[in-house]
Amino acid sequence: MNSLAQVLEIASRLDHLATCAEWVARETVHTDNSISQTATLMSVLTEDIREKINCLVSELEQIQELSESH
Repeated sequence: MNSLAQVLEIASRLDHLATCAEWVARETVHTDNSISQTATLMSVLTEDIREKINCLVSELEQIQELSESH
């Protein structure tokens, strides 16, 4: 499996996790506030992880472009 396939797999899993966390948060908001808050936190952390991966990939692309130009 190449790097791009791995990044796409990670993105897919993050999408699934975010979707599930949002569903749990919605379904438990009136019955169990602590579970709802935890699910919301999971959703926020998922977005943070996605942003950090995007920054990392962008940085790696820039490094690759610099090395190819020299």
